[in-house]
Amino acid sequence: MPFDPSYSIFKSLLTLKQKSSFDRLVESASDPAATQLEVMRRIVQSNRETEFGRKHDFNEIDSVEDYRQAVPVSDFELLRPYIERQRDEGVQSLTWADPICYNRTSGTTGIPKDVPVTGQTLDETRASSQLSAYVLARQSEILRGSVFAIGGSAEEERTVRGMPIGSASGLLYRQQSRFVRSRYVLPPEVFDIDDIDTRYIAFAVFGLANAKVSTIATANPSTFVRLHEVVSDRVETILRHIADGTVPECGVDLESVARNPLRAQQLERVLGARNELKYSQIWPGLTGVVTWCGGSCGFALSKLRPLLPDKCEVFEFGYNSSEFRGTINVELSKNACLPTLSHTFFEFAECNDWEAGERRFLGLHELEVDGLYYVFATTSSGLYRYDINDIVKVTGRVHATPTIEFVQKGRGVTNITGEKVTESQVLEAVSVLQQKLDLIPHFFLVLADEERAQYLLCVEVDSPNDVESAAKCFDDSLRQLNVEYESKRKSGRLLGVKVVVLPRGTGFKYRTDLVAAGQRDGQFKYLHLQYLNNSSLKVPNIDRN
Repeated sequence: MPFDPSYSIFKSLLTLKQKSSFDRLVESASDPAATQLEVMRRIVQSNRETEFGRKHDFNEIDSVEDYRQAVPVSDFELLRPYIERQRDEGVQSLTWADPICYNRTSGTTGIPKDVPVTGQTLDETRASSQLSAYVLARQSEILRGSVFAIGGSAEEERTVRGMPIGSASGLLYRQQSRFVRSRYVLPPEVFDIDDIDTRYIAFAVFGLANAKVSTIATANPSTFVRLHEVVSDRVETILRHIADGTVPECGVDLESVARNPLRAQQLERVLGARNELKYSQIWPGLTGVVTWCGGSCGFALSKLRPLLPDKCEVFEFGYNSSEFRGTINVELSKNACLPTLSHTFFEFAECNDWEAGERRFLGLHELEVDGLYYVFATTSSGLYRYDINDIVKVTGRVHATPTIEFVQKGRGVTNITGEKVTESQVLEAVSVLQQKLDLIPHFFLVLADEERAQYLLCVEVDSPNDVESAAKCFDDSLRQLNVEYESKRKSGRLLGVKVVVLPRGTGFKYRTDLVAAGQRDGQFKYLHLQYLNNSSLKVPNIDRN
């Protein structure tokens, strides 16, 4: 990529502002217990006069043990009354500092969760984002060109007291300096487009118009897989917008792209026979992808990688959610993600212990490499001992602090006859299908049919392959991965896996329906293992005879 003097300025400013912060973060990893105790005390003391703080004797808390005895593990529904009272009435129920905005995410009850974000939390999120940018600039060259980053809307609606509800990351995107913004492709207004199809077309128009993209970034790689599908389906429309310097009608005040008929002609010349434009053709200088790599995102990545230039690297975005920023990738070559231990107080429970009902909590300094743990977070936004129902794995250490990666949503377990199949086992079994049968699904769910005592592998593929081979391969994999499943299959208590081929477009419609119901498009995660009777997926041709 040609020399860009603005990149040198950008990198120098990042180093000047962030090197000392990065060094402090790494230094804090030398004594995680002390760092975490300080964070817990700071959060508790700041909120001791809130309704929640008085009820749980925050004034009396000095140690981690005090905190655990005084404050119960919570989920959003336990905290919802405090959050909504502070949101709607301005009462200092949960935090002494009034939230300045709310992150909206999906709730387990079907009612969206409005997660409070205080000024301190927003500052912490901004600091983590800037540190991540510093690491990318220091340890790679992927920021040398333009950055195509997809985020969320800063404001979807407002509370009764006038505070924005939307995405804190979208708010930070809007607050970037003019110089930093000049390095980003998408204008922040594009995230405010309500219609999801129009939004993706707008993403494509701005993205394809810029030939100098070196980095693409978003939380979930399935977003880029879907964007590629939109480009393939609507390429003529997208290229016409680029040639004419127009954007789709979208209901928001959106700046136009620069008129560029030469760019449109260039892209038209490299169209394949299937009207397909790979990202390697759109952006030959693309050198890096920053996204989630763990859990079920690995399957979206397997579909994304063939679309990328050969030397394009994929870096872990880090463990992140609407509730809190969990990690920062501090060593790109290893995707070593260090917990944000200076901002968030973390507790963990060993996975098997927690699922067996044992409530023994561990600090960061007590975790073991390769261990699987449920994670509980206390944040400056009033999430106290918050059970986010995520399972993480310890991958290594930075000094005395473990690095962690997301594995799967917790309690992602089905149990028809005692076999306790986990989502991670399902993901591994589908990976075997990919390797052995070259079966690459666009979308899949595995549903536990309790009535039939059988697992259904529901897949959307380009063309149905040998269904019997796929069913046997998947079933054999589960038998190898799960001794109880093997036992139940041998005894006949479980029938063999049945493959259900889904109509083309099922996965996109399923995702669209869930987003419309309140899940976040940018941070969407499929729960790939569900019970048939509880799933919203419409499964065709289920034979009950």
